[in-house]
Order: sequence, then structure tokens, then C-alpha cells
Amino acid sequence: MASWTTIESDPGVFTALVEAFGVKGVEFTELYSLDEESFADLTPYGLIFLFKWTGEDKDDTREATAEPPAGLFCAKQMVSNACATQAILGVLLNLEERQGLALGSTLSELRTFSADLPYDMRGLAIENSEAIRTAHNSFARPEPFVSEEKLAGKDDDVFHFVAYVPFRGRVYELDGLRNGPIDLGSFEFSWVSVARAAVAARVEKYAASEIKFNLMAVVRDKRHVLEDQRAQLAGNEVGLLEVEHALAQEVAKREAWAAENDRRRHNYVPLVVDLFKVLAEKQLLADLVAKAGTGTGSSGGAPAAAAAAAGK
Repeated sequence: MASWTTIESDPGVFTALVEAFGVKGVEFTELYSLDEESFADLTPYGLIFLFKWTGEDKDDTREATAEPPAGLFCAKQMVSNACATQAILGVLLNLEERQGLALGSTLSELRTFSADLPYDMRGLAIENSEAIRTAHNSFARPEPFVSEEKLAGKDDDVFHFVAYVPFRGRVYELDGLRNGPIDLGSFEFSWVSVARAAVAARVEKYAASEIKFNLMAVVRDKRHVLEDQRAQLAGNEVGLLEVEHALAQEVAKREAWAAENDRRRHNYVPLVVDLFKVLAEKQLLADLVAKAGTGTGSSGGAPAAAAAAAGK
């Protein structure tokens, strides 16, 4: 079975990933606080939470829902490094039809095919989807000198993703490492407050020893939101100018995301190897290595030498 690689927790990566699945009309936005103000202008479809896996979750006594409600997509994680994509699918495959949202054929077929499958078999369906795995692995950073099968050691940081989604008046935590979804309770108006409390409790649990957390919201494509606003502002020149400016910023953001994703995928190793060769030919490499090893090199020596070699 082909392996899955780790991918970076980044809104530009995740947005491009779901678009590679064929999804249209959504994007990811990073949240830096659990305060109500951070969610004030958002209507999230779901939340994706990243945390450092310490193994202490074994002490979590919450029971998985014995009989999840019909139609709730949840799946057992059956392969390492797939938790990011699995958490994303946990949000997308539990979305009802919405204006401007399209799952595309790949995810629509997966949802239909796995609808009657048991929890673990749904995980296998994800693992065996070549289209999903290929899209996922396309965002891996090139690591030519590291085996794809390398396992994390005891000193390596291991991170995990879970999803929080509203479904038929209740909020669920979807964690592929558990035996099923966790029912977090009901909501009347805003499901986000229930999810925020669950995320806050998890952060607080590890706050004394860990600060590496990341929270992202799955939201409607902001360009589509602004385009709808523009259509409603016909004749309002001031309002139109504000919307056009905001739309231009969103377009620029997408362009920056695309450029950064290209850099992530690019293999810089040949450039570095050639740079070392040039430094060695100019008899600069040995001295730079020696200075780097002793920490006595000047702050500008290596970059200056590298720039001179590269410019040759």
C-alpha cells in the first residue's frame, strides 16, 4: 500500500488541497484566539484543530458515540500521516447542500460509496482512494534524503488533527484515532460556542507543557461572499469601492498562497548541492564548515561567499 506523507498545517495548503479534490466554494482561515471576537465575522462550516500528540489522551474518559446518527460521516484512521486529510473530510462530507458549494465527483462518490460501511471500512475507503492520496501527497515537502517509511522516534514531535462539526442540532468531535465520534452536546443557535469550549478544554489540559496548537475554520470562499455583496450594492459607489478593494485583497491572497505552495513543492536540493560545489571549487567550503562547527564564523561571511559563488 502506498504511503501518506505529512503535510503542513496552513490555510493556503488546505484550501489548495480541497480544490485538488474537486471541491469548490470553500477555504480555510487561521484563528489565533478562542475569543468570541475571533468568530464574530465567521460562519464556519467546521473547525480543524492541530495539537501535539503526547499519548496523554489515553486518560480521556469520554466515550465514543455507540450509535452515530445516520448520515454522519466519521471514519477510523487506518494509515499514518492521513489525519489532516481525514479531519478535512470529516467537515466536508458532513456539509449539507449550500449555495456556491460543490464537493466534486471524488468526494461525492466517496460519500455515496461509504454511506453504509462500518467505521473502520470507511477509513480503508479513504486510504484506498488514489485520487485523495495523490492530492494529499502532492503537498509534501521534498525530502530526498529521508525515507518515506521513516517512523517518528521518541524524541520527534508528533502532531494530530481532529475536526469539530455541527450535525442535526448537535456538535461532534471527529478523531480518527478513537472508536467513533464524540458527542459534545446540543446547540440551539450557535454550534461554535460548544466547539470552542471543547477546544479550550483540550488546550488547557496541555497548557502547562505544550504551546504548539493550531486552529482553522472551514468557511465559504471569501471571494464568493464579496461577489454576492457587490451584486447587492448596485448604485452604492462607496460600498462598491470597499468591496472591490476587499476582493482585490482576496485575489492577491490567493496568488500568494499559490506562489508559496509552489515553493513548498520545489526541490531545492540540486541548487544547494551546486552551491556547495562552487564553494568547494573556490576553496571556501572547508573554511565555512569549520567556522560553522565552532561557532566562530562572522555573521556575514557565509552569505557573502554564497552570494558571490551563486552570482558567478
